[in-house]
Amino acid sequence: MNLWINRLSTDDQGTPGHLFIGPWVAQTLELPWRDNQQNISCIPAGEYPIRLVKTRKPIGGRSNLYLIDNVPGRSGILFHAGTWAGDKSKGFKSSVLGCVLTGYRSGIYQDQRAIFDTRRAVGDMLSIMAGKAGTIKITNGWEG
Repeated sequence: MNLWINRLSTDDQGTPGHLFIGPWVAQTLELPWRDNQQNISCIPAGEYPIRLVKTRKPIGGRSNLYLIDNVPGRSGILFHAGTWAGDKSKGFKSSVLGCVLTGYRSGIYQDQRAIFDTRRAVGDMLSIMAGKAGTIKITNGWEG
């Protein structure tokens, strides 16, 4: 299966975007771009394989999640539920250490960019993907 994330912008409150799987569309929220530094940055734009994995501990209530593989200098990049993806060093909240939050709505919550309805969106993504591996293309809309 082919997936695509088009990121819209990036700032201290995170990197919002849209995830497309065929006609299905969800919103995403990732950490700000910080030169691919572990635990504080979103991953670089590019093409990566993805596959279903079983996590050691449930994340957002789920143990089976999709993993983005072969990210240079990074590992453990999952699609999962959460609310924020801000730069903690700037005083913002974050539910991730580099992963991709996937939801159906976004807005401001507790004075910060947030994503909502994430458990349902992750569940729908799992149903659509049906355990199949795939490729994800990540683009930065602000670059062109």
